[in-house]
Amino acid sequence: MTVPDRFATLYTCIDGRIQRALETWVREHLGVEYVDTITEPGPEAVLATSGEQSLSQIVEKIGISQRAHGSTTLVVAAHSDCAGNPVSDEEHRNQLHQGLSRLAERLCGTKLLAVHASRCGERCWEPELVAEMMPTCGDASALDLDGGWHEL
Repeated sequence: MTVPDRFATLYTCIDGRIQRALETWVREHLGVEYVDTITEPGPEAVLATSGEQSLSQIVEKIGISQRAHGSTTLVVAAHSDCAGNPVSDEEHRNQLHQGLSRLAERLCGTKLLAVHASRCGERCWEPELVAEMMPTCGDASALDLDGGWHEL
């Protein structure tokens, strides 16, 4: 049984410090009731640099959320001060862009969002939308919602 528009899928870091802020952001920004969460250290680096087998495994996990819960939106999230991917915030954002491009080739019809969470104080994280795109089916090149990357 699927429940369209009640679920979104979040692919994010395992870091427990950012979980609550990201889930709240996804619920509020997308207006969904539930968030299916897939975690691993430095997910943006994994998407940007992994081999085809690893990427296929990630896409399969996303597919479970889509098939079981009707999720039509995927949020890929990175964060500052990441132990699994200790790079600059600028590099996190670059990897988010690269990762979304690779996913777009495999997830046509899925709205893709990239979010970066920066520190806003002690125990405080502020998620920020970095990019969003809507890959079209049957087209080798994925376009974002405005015909190119939507930079924010």
